Amino acid sequence: MKVRLSLLSLSLAVVTLSTAGCQGALTDDEQAVGEATSYLTASEETGDLASEAVAAEEVTVMEAEAEDAAVLPELPSSDADGVCNFGAVKARVIARYDANGDGVLGPVERQALKADLEDRTHHPLATRFVIKHRLHVLKRLKWVFDENSDGVLSPEERTALVDAMQARCERVKANVMQRFDANGDGVLDATERQAAKAALVARIQAARQEVLSRYDANGNGVLDPGERQAFKADLIAAWQAKKAEVKAQFDADSDGTLNDAEKLALKQHLQQRIIEGRDAE
Repeated sequence: MKVRLSLLSLSLAVVTLSTAGCQGALTDDEQAVGEATSYLTASEETGDLASEAVAAEEVTVMEAEAEDAAVLPELPSSDADGVCNFGAVKARVIARYDANGDGVLGPVERQALKADLEDRTHHPLATRFVIKHRLHVLKRLKWVFDENSDGVLSPEERTALVDAMQARCERVKANVMQRFDANGDGVLDATERQAAKAALVARIQAARQEVLSRYDANGNGVLDPGERQAFKADLIAAWQAKKAEVKAQFDADSDGTLNDAEKLALKQHLQQRIIEGRDAE
C-alpha cells in the first residue's frame, strides 16, 4: 500500500486540483460520490481504460463482459464535448440521487448511492446512467484499486481511486485545451468547444464504422445477432491475447498464473498509467 500512495503523491504533485479529494482525507460520503464519479468519468472515455486488468479474468468473466461490450460505440450526448470535467460529473451523480431536489444528499439518499456501489450483482449504477455497454471498464477500474482483492474498496482505496481519476481528468482536459484553445486564453469559447466536440464525434463515428465494416455482413447499418456474436468472439479472443501478454510481463515466477504479489504489481502499474493519463482520450 505504501508504494501505491508514494507513486500517487509523486504524480499528483505536478497536477493542480481544486476538488476536495486532493486536499485531505475524504469523508465517507465524499468517497461514495467520488467513487461513482470516477466510474462515470472512466465510462465516458472512448478507450479501454485499464485494459491490462484482463490478465486476472477468467474466460467466463470475459464472456460476460463481452456480452455488454460487443455493441456499436455510442455517439456522445448533446452536451458532451470531450472535455473531462470531474466536477460536472460529480454534480450529475448528486442530482441523480437527490430525490427531494434540495441539492445535497441526505442520509437516505446517500445510503441509496452506497447500496448501488456495493451491489456487485446487478450493477445499478451502470443501469441508472445507461452505461451498461461500458460495464467492463467500471469493473476493471475497481479491480485496479482493490489492492487486497476483497471485492470492496476500503476508504484508503476509494480515496486513491478518486485522486487518480481526478488527476487523469485534469490531464485529459489539458490535452484538449492544448489542441483546441486556438487563441490561447485558457478557456474554450463556443467555436473552440464545437471543434472539440466535432473531433470527439468523428473519433466515435470512425470507431463505429470500423466495427460495421468488419461485422455488418448484410450492410444494414446495425449488428444483427449473428454479427454481434462474431464481434463478441473476436473481443474475447483479443482479450485472451492481451491476458497472455500481460501475464508474461508480470508472472515473475513463470508458473503460468498471477499470485497475489504479482497481481499487486500489475495493479500498481495500472494505477500509475491511470494517474499519468496514458492512453486517455
